[in-house]
This record gives sequence, C-alpha cells and structure tokens, in this order.
Amino acid sequence: MAPHRSGTGNSPHRSGTGTSPHRSGTGTGTGTGTGTGPLRSGAANRTARELPVWPLRAMFVFYPLWWVLGLAPFAGLIFALPMVANLVRRGRVAVPRGFGIWLLFLLAMIIAGSQLDSVPRLVGLLFRLAAYASATVIFVYVYNCSSRRLPVGTAVGFLVAFWIWVVIGGYLGVLFPEGSIATPMEKVMPASIAANELVSELVHPKFAEVQHPWGAAEPFVRPSAPFPYTNAWGSHYALLLPLVLLFMRIQGTIRQGVLLGLLATASLIPAFATLNRGMLLAVAFALAYAALRYAAKGHFKGLVAMVAAGVVGVTVAYLTGVADGITSRTSVSGSNDDRVGIYLEAFERTLESPILGYGAPRPSATIGVSVGTQGQFWNVMFSYGFPALLLFTLFLAGLAWRTRKLPLELVWLHVVPVMAVFMMFYYGLDSTQLVVIFMAAALGLRHLRDLRRQDQPEVRA
Repeated sequence: MAPHRSGTGNSPHRSGTGTSPHRSGTGTGTGTGTGTGPLRSGAANRTARELPVWPLRAMFVFYPLWWVLGLAPFAGLIFALPMVANLVRRGRVAVPRGFGIWLLFLLAMIIAGSQLDSVPRLVGLLFRLAAYASATVIFVYVYNCSSRRLPVGTAVGFLVAFWIWVVIGGYLGVLFPEGSIATPMEKVMPASIAANELVSELVHPKFAEVQHPWGAAEPFVRPSAPFPYTNAWGSHYALLLPLVLLFMRIQGTIRQGVLLGLLATASLIPAFATLNRGMLLAVAFALAYAALRYAAKGHFKGLVAMVAAGVVGVTVAYLTGVADGITSRTSVSGSNDDRVGIYLEAFERTLESPILGYGAPRPSATIGVSVGTQGQFWNVMFSYGFPALLLFTLFLAGLAWRTRKLPLELVWLHVVPVMAVFMMFYYGLDSTQLVVIFMAAALGLRHLRDLRRQDQPEVRA
C-alpha cells in the first residue's frame, strides 16, 4: 500500500512535498486532491480500451429484425465490420494458442478456389468464406473483450435471446407451415440473383420445410424458421440448449430459471416436429457427456439434473410419438442409404483431387443431392481437400481439448465445442452455428487465460 500513503519524499503516487506531478500539496504538479488522480486516470484508460458489446447484442437480441429484412444470412458479416474497427482502434489484439492453425485453414480454403469452374460456385465460395471470416472476427472479439465489460453471463444471455427466437421460429413452422416472408432484400435484389434457388431461400424465408416423399401417407411438416432448412434449425437448437442451461446456472434469477425451464420444455414441441435425428443425437450426447463430467467430479446434483433432463426428453418424445414419426419418414425417404452413399462418393471423389478438393460442392453422380453438403466434415474434405480438413479438424478438436479444464460451473462452454466435433460428421456448421461454437470456446479460453493471470474473471453480470 506504500504507493498510496501520505508523507514526504519523491514517490509519484503519494501526497506531500517533492516533485511528483500527481500529488497534492506544493511543487510543480498540476493535480489536486488526495492522491487518487493516477487511479482515476488508469480506470479511464482501461474504460477507453474496453471493446463495446453492442455489436454482439444487436446481432443476437435483434435477430428477428434482420430475418424479416432478409439480412439474417449476412448478420455475422454486417456486425463483424464494426468489431474489426473496434479491434483496430484499440490495438494489441490477443489470440489464443493454436489460432494459426485456423488461419492456415482459411488460406487453404482460398487456394482451393482455384478449382472452381463457374461463377455461381465462386459466389458460393465467397459466401462461405464471408461466414468463416465473420465467425473468426467474432471469436477474436469475444476473446479480447474483458470479463468486466462482457461477463460470461452477459454473453451467454445474448445467445439465450437468440435461442428464444429460434424456438419462436419453430412454432411459426408448426402453426403456419405454408407461411413465408417477402423481405425488403428480396425486392431490392436484382431478379437474376434473386432467382437463384439458394439466394431465394435466404431472402424469401419459409416457416417450414413441407416434404412430400413418394409413398408417404401425408406430407412431413418440419419447422425451419428462422433458417432456410430444418437441419439448420436442429443444429442451432442443439448447440444453444447447453448455453441455456449455463445461463440458468450462473446468471438467471429464480424466476428467469423457472420461465426458461418451462420454455425449454415447450420447445420440445417444435424440436420433435422437425423429426430431426441429428438434433436428438446431439442433445443426448451433450447430456450424457455432461453427466460423465459431473460424475467424474463427484457432483451429484449435476448428475441428477442431467438424468432428469434426459427423462423429461424421453417422456415427451414418447407422448408425442416422435420415434414413430422418424421411423415413418426414414422408411419412405431412404435418407439413411442416401447419406451413406453420398459420404462414400465424397471420399472417393476427393481422392481424385486430394490436395485442393473441388472448391465447392458438386452434383452427385448417383442421387439428387450435391456431394459435400451432408455434413461439415464432408464439405471441407470435398470442397477444400484433405490438408484443409486436417487443419479444420485440428482447430475444432483443439478448442474442445483446451477448454476441458474449465470449472464445472462453466462446463457447458466446454460441452459446446465437444458437441461440434461430434456433429460435424452429419451437420453443416459453417453459418451462425460456427459463431455459437466460437463464442462458447472464446469465453472458455478467455476465462482460463484470466485464471492463469490471476485476474479474477467475471462470470456474472
């Protein structure tokens, strides 16, 4: 405490006589008071260096606005721009260990663009590259936001708000399966571009996928809003659900916890309506993995909570007949055989261009889907080659591995990247899913970094 005591001498941070410019009393200094000038100045400097959190809040909390405007597919890129500006303005950007692997992956992805053979595929590559780049910026931004300005609870709260909008969108699909929105983006976009099937699905979003497979007694109504595809709804729901549990654990009040618990139970209706096996597998995997982590640490309450959540899910699934619905859909769609076939074709064709891949998915030679669209693992392998696949997998697995030492209180920040490694074999993760994964990992890595520095990281807002 010596630097802040009163007395005589030449200490620059105390009151008395001498030549210090920051003291109270006589001499040449310009400051007055009781010696708190440097503290206030330091606090002011820290505040000036803090990164604002409004881009993250605007992106997730106001996501429905971007959706109805037709800007949702570009929201990550839109809000990454002010994040870059803020990072540049502040300077001294920190990145976690292993980040260079991810940069090498992005470079490999760009080089693989040399294999493209058409303008539409080039547009597709640029769209994916923009999604990866925006997720990268958000990852670095969250990692560099101090826990004072962006506590874990606040950041997770933004994602919980996003999850609530996902659930509401699911109910839109259940209640109004034929509904859709004509967005302003669709109206201002050139007709030649808006006519593209992918672009049309992005700027004229539908509430659900209504599928009419041959041999089905009735169409399958599978909610998708606020995303173009049901699988995107399922992957977002699965990745966000652990963060809802985390928010209830560390941030929410009792009332908020009860409301979120009720909403989580109600969310099972649109979730099961998707008939999405991958989503159910991912959620079951997350609960089982978390239960093992709790059991390994002797945390009985956490273990019981995971078992209880599983029991609730299985009970609702039984009451709603979701198993019968999935069986009925797969029996007439042949999706199991199609997936195995498309995976084999992706691997065999990548062997013909193993270093650079093909730059983008290509039509299948056997079934009516594109090779490289049925899972992130296969997309990266087929589109960008085996070296890019190695880099992508190393980085994603590295996030899961390096967050394993998080305290149990924050275990869900570790569970999310672990889930991503599991899900990448059958789900695409190159849109907002990657942002969710990267945010969870960045929060976890930042917490571990601050613990190493003994900075007492803030968890609750």
